[in-house]
Order: sequence, then C-alpha cells, then structure tokens
Amino acid sequence: MTDIQLQSGELWEIDGERHFFDQAMGSGFLLFRSERTGAPYQIPLDTGEYVSPSMDWLIGQFARGLVKRLNLTPNASKARKEAGLREDDYNAIVTRDPRALVRQITLSSLDRLDFSKSDRGIREALAKIWADKPRQLESHKTPSPATVRRWLQDRGDTGNRALKVMVSLSGRVSREKQLAPSVRRRMHEEAVGYWSDHSRNVAQSYDALVAYLEGLNRYLKSRKWRVVSVPSKEAFRQHVRSLECYDTVATKWGLAEARKRFKAIGKGLVAHRPLLLGAMDHTLLDVHLVMELDEVRYLGRPWLTILIDVHSRCIVGWVLSFEPPSLYSVTECIKRANRPKLQMLEQYPNCRELAGIYGKFDEIVVDNGLEFVGISFESGMTDVGTSVRWAPSASPTYKAVVERSFRTLNELLNKRLPGGSFPVEQMRAWGLTPQKDAVLTLEQLEDLLEGAIGLYHQDLHTFLGEPPIKAWSRGVRLQGGVPVIGDDSQLDKMVGAEVERRLSTSGILLFGLSYHDAAVTGQLLEDLAGLEAMRPRRKGSATATVKVKFNPANIGSIHVWNAKRGVFQTLPCTKPEEAEGITAWQRKRVLDWERKEQDKTAEERRLLRQDWSERIRTVFSAQAKKRINRNQARLLTSPKIQALGGDHLQLRYAEARHDGMAPVIPQVALASERTDDHQRSSRPQRGGVRKPRPKSPSPTSAASTPPLEEWTIDDGDWGVSQ
Repeated sequence: MTDIQLQSGELWEIDGERHFFDQAMGSGFLLFRSERTGAPYQIPLDTGEYVSPSMDWLIGQFARGLVKRLNLTPNASKARKEAGLREDDYNAIVTRDPRALVRQITLSSLDRLDFSKSDRGIREALAKIWADKPRQLESHKTPSPATVRRWLQDRGDTGNRALKVMVSLSGRVSREKQLAPSVRRRMHEEAVGYWSDHSRNVAQSYDALVAYLEGLNRYLKSRKWRVVSVPSKEAFRQHVRSLECYDTVATKWGLAEARKRFKAIGKGLVAHRPLLLGAMDHTLLDVHLVMELDEVRYLGRPWLTILIDVHSRCIVGWVLSFEPPSLYSVTECIKRANRPKLQMLEQYPNCRELAGIYGKFDEIVVDNGLEFVGISFESGMTDVGTSVRWAPSASPTYKAVVERSFRTLNELLNKRLPGGSFPVEQMRAWGLTPQKDAVLTLEQLEDLLEGAIGLYHQDLHTFLGEPPIKAWSRGVRLQGGVPVIGDDSQLDKMVGAEVERRLSTSGILLFGLSYHDAAVTGQLLEDLAGLEAMRPRRKGSATATVKVKFNPANIGSIHVWNAKRGVFQTLPCTKPEEAEGITAWQRKRVLDWERKEQDKTAEERRLLRQDWSERIRTVFSAQAKKRINRNQARLLTSPKIQALGGDHLQLRYAEARHDGMAPVIPQVALASERTDDHQRSSRPQRGGVRKPRPKSPSPTSAASTPPLEEWTIDDGDWGVSQ
C-alpha cells in the first residue's frame, strides 16, 4: 500500500486533539507528539500494551475519516497558524478579503514555473502569469518581489495553497498585550473574583482593581520607579466576559443556570403524525385586564395555558385564567382541545381549516407542577385514553416547542398592544404605567388571542418550512380524521371541585346562579328525596342534599351525583351568558363587587331599622299603644328595674300651682328588705276555695241539676266569684 507523504512539523488532528508529526522511526512506526503536552501519541494493542502508531494504522484511520491533516505551514507565524484552522467557505473568504483569490492564483502558478528567486526572476514570472490569466488578474496590481517571497514562505507549501491561508491578517489578529504582566495578572484575579461571588457586580470588581493599582502606583512613585497603566473599565468588562463558561456561571449562578445556558439540548420532542404527542405549559401574560360592569374594575394579569401538537406545531387548546395554574385549568384546556374551533371562522372565514384543529392526544408532555403530578390528573387522563409523560426536573428546554410558541404569541400580541386607554388617574391608582402597560377587557383579550393564534397557524413556520395549518391538514387527511373524547364532561366529573348543596324543585343555587333542568331535576328528586332523613325534610316540595362537582375554570354547568343510579347528571346554568366560559374566580369577584355596591354604612342600616320599627308601631291600635305606655311607666317606677339601671329613679309629685313651682313633697324611700322575714301571709285565699266542676248532666237528669246561682266561678287574679 502506498504510504502517505509526511513532513516533519506538520499538524494532524487525532482523537479531537492536535498532534505534530515528529519523525518516522524504524519498523514503520511514526512519532506524533501532542501539541498541548508534548507527550508521544500511542495506541493500545489487544494485549493491553501501548505502542506508537504505524503507517498502516495512519492509512486506515485516514481512510475512515478519523484523522485529518491540518493545512498549516510548520514555519508559519502563530497568527498564520490560527488563521489556517478556520473553516470558512469560498464566499466567506472572498467577502473577508477579495484579494485572497489573487494570491492563490499567483502562488499556484509560481509553483508550476521554474524561476529565479531574484527580483528580476520574480518580476518576469509575474508578468507571464498576468499575461496568461488576464480575466482573473488584469484588474489587480502586480505585487512586489519582496511580497511574493513572503507569500511563498508563509502561505502554504508547494502544491498545497489553500484559499483560507491566503486571507490577509491585517487588523484580524489579536494585538500584543499593552498592559504589564503584573497588571494583567491582577485584572485576571479580580475578574475571577467577580465570577466567584454571586453578589458582586463588574463595577465593584473594577473598583477593587483600580484601588489596588493606584496604591501600587503610589508605592512606585515613592521609589521613583515607572508607574503601571490602569486598564479602562471596558477592557476589564471584556476580560470578565471572556471568562464566561460553564464552570464560572455554575459557580456564580448555580448549576441550573449553567445547564440552561451551555448544556446542549437533545433531539427534542418528535411526532410523525398529528395528535400523537402534545405538550402543555402555562405563562403569565404581560397584559392587564379589567371588567366593565357599571364602572371599570381591575382584574389583574391573566395566566395562559396552551396545548400544542408537536407534529404540526398547531395550538390545539388554550385557556385564559386568573387563578394560578391548577388541575382545573388543565382539564378545561384538554376539553377545549377536544372540540372544534368554530369561533375561528368569525375572524378567518376564508380559512375553514382552522375550525378543524381539535382532537384527543395519545400522549401529553407536562412539567412537574403540582397540577400535573397528582394522581387525579393521571387517572383522569388514563380514563379518556391519554398517557402522561413528565419532563425532567429543571429542564425547560425539554418542552422547547411550547416555550417557542409563547415567544411567538408574545411577539404577535403583547408587544404590539398600545398602552392603556383608560384614565391616567385610574391607571395610577392600579399601579400601572399608562405609556407602557397594556390594559384590555377580558373580551378584547380573548378576541385578540384568537386572532393571533389564527395568524400563527397560517404564517410560515421556520422549523416546519410551511404554515402549521398545512402540516396539520395533510397529516389529518393521511390518518383519515381525528380521534376525539366522546364525552369530555367526564373529566369534570372525575377531577372537578366538590361541594355539597341542597336540591329543590327549582334546581341548585351555586355562585349566586341557578342550575336547573326540569327533566333532570325531577328525576333526581324522585331518586333522592326518599333517601333523605325525616328530620331535615322540608314540608311541601321535596328536597335532597346532594354532592355536586364542577370545573372552576368554567362554571357553565355542574354535575350532580345520583347515588341511586350511580351516575353524575348534568344541570346547566339558567343564565348561560353569565356562566359559560366564566371561571369561579371571576364570578366571585363579580359577586363581591355587587355586594359592595349594595352594602350600606352602619348609620344607614340603623336608620333603616328605625324606620321599620316606626312602620310597625303605626299598625298598633290606640288601646294597644296605651297598654304599651302603661307597661313602660310601671317598669320605670319598679325598684328592681331602677337598681338594674343604676340611676335609682324616684317619682315625686308637687302641688299644682299657676306657675308650676310648688314645693317638693318629701318622699320616703321604699324598704330594701322585707320585715316579715318572708313568712307566708295568714289572710284568707282570694276568691274562695275552688270547687270541682260537675259533669254535664244527661237529658234524663235535667231536673236534678242545681240552679245556676249555686255555681262558683273562680277567675284567679281577677278575684271575682259568682
């Protein structure tokens, strides 16, 4: 086998490291030395021994593409060797230096000529080359003999004149260090100090460097030595940034940040058809929402939950919510993903395919949030035929398709929204900046969000090379339609929030709304009313205490547990315009606002009660009013009431005079204790002794009935006998 021509000093790349070829030794062995350590390169044998590589080994490795020779001239300068390692293509090289091609043509032509290296010989050779190649060289100036000699020495070897080594390095190499070695060493120490302390910034590190060098210069001046230069802040900042790598970032900001910044992502999520794999995540939108009732009410920033198809990059489901991410917003997103998007036809009537982006996923990728890791979510997904895959912890790039979609929606929507259009005083009261913060109503944001998603589906996707709607439609046609969850309300019944309510003939009252369907309510009462305990039963219409489940992300309907039949039965809201698509959080805010508007102050409530009492008193008769006044007067003069009241009120009556100034009559106070020691009185019983009432006489014995005057009637307190 023909050997490879080797030259001492040439550079080879072996096992990812650069090695210089030193010499060919006996028995066909070759000596390569590491450029970094200078140690000889050796290969292992089957016996476990290490030997120098042979020519056969080099030919075999070169044939497999495992080793390569770097086109560097051994005697070239360090800058020229570094330039030879660049891998620019033709267009990049010609753009950087248009004369690189002229140098290559000149040197390649000289390699094929036999000429003298004197100035005259070089000029004659150049004249011949310029005459032979007028189209390439006619417009360029002929170089001087001294320049050509330098080119021959530095720019490749005979027969090996690569275009990349022809590029001029003027202004393209690092300059010689202007700072003293001691200053560079100290600057490096302070830069490392910046990366060692997470609480330290560049300005503090630079101040420490300046303080040290100024102290050093004062010492040097006292010894009448030459002072050192102080680097600029920008030079120090560039040196600090040049040290940024995995180790420095991990030391300063932690391993999670280092992995996020430097760790290469894997292959990513892949799916070969629509609805095979979905990815779900949440984000807090940079939009402030208000609700307009009688006046503007501030709601806050909403959360957006989306479910995206990995194959087509189509957003299949989305939910806006004011509650932090929860199991209920996730459930609502999956339900909406399962249903056709007919509302998209209102904004894009010419693209009916947008309404067909829906269906059931075979698998969904989620993160490790509390709303995803529970047993309820996994079991609910299993029941509808969808498996769950959890992304690795602290790995946001695992679901890069979702993160990239959030960024696209942010560019289409949030960044283009104008500042708030509400009164400046009102926005300042909310703590918002009118020139910066976008303020919309919920209806406006939902309308704009649907428009942005529709535009995203029809726009060119960089990764796909086509609009997402086109990839979705083609994939759906190939698989013959989309699978769906037949009854997605089962998700609410399995994982919904649970409360206990009273069911009556008018349905169930929840969130200040009535949920009722005459047919369903009647059947529920027939099944459940008989199971109620007797004591809590209400007279009249039948009632029953029932278990109710609902989705807080959408209170348009509730599900009542029928214990007799073992099923949940659905009751819709009687006011769907106030409940469908509305979250429990929004409804609670509305009720709070209405309650505050209806609430009165304590003084207003007192006046209302007083007015009601007066209205009640007006319905009393004159006799009843006299009796009330008489009872009141009696209580006011009672010693016991006076003692309890603490005022010891006593009444005194004066003689009548024309001027009303008669002298006060002395009054003897009532005794505070009884003098009879609470002995029973010996006076006879009032009203006489009661006699038993005789039985009613029969008609046959009417003659023996005593006369009426002989009956005694005891009226008790009245003391009247007849």
